[in-house]
Amino acid sequence: MQLRLELLWRDYFLLLAQKAGPDFFRWRGLRGQQPKPTQPDRAVFETWATGRTGNAFVDANMCELEATGFMSNRGRQNVASYLIHDLHQDWRWGAAWFEHQLIDHDPALNWGNWKYIAGTGTDVRDTAFDVAQQARRYDPQGKYVRTWLRE
Repeated sequence: MQLRLELLWRDYFLLLAQKAGPDFFRWRGLRGQQPKPTQPDRAVFETWATGRTGNAFVDANMCELEATGFMSNRGRQNVASYLIHDLHQDWRWGAAWFEHQLIDHDPALNWGNWKYIAGTGTDVRDTAFDVAQQARRYDPQGKYVRTWLRE
């Protein structure tokens, strides 16, 4: 079931990007909505990008990305949400960072997922993740965090 869902998301973003063309990459999104206010700060962004935010679950995911060039979809959504909704940084910075880091980068999937989390996609629901709750649910014993988090 999970694989089917991931394939549907992939196909959805590929079709949406094809249909929208260059508009797919607009800051305001496909509906022209105003993105959430940001407080752009390169130092804050760098703490996120290097896995030094102080949030163990986010930092472990970013360390895995740095070490392997890969991160699970669940991890991608959580770190994107944290950058946008908790650190109040521009979602495009995160999308560009992923483009640079991911070995499985695909423009439609990357930008589509970032737009979804930022609320500039086609979905009007609030997409902020409770990262602490996600960590408790998906890493209840802390094994993932211990595997990837630097000492």
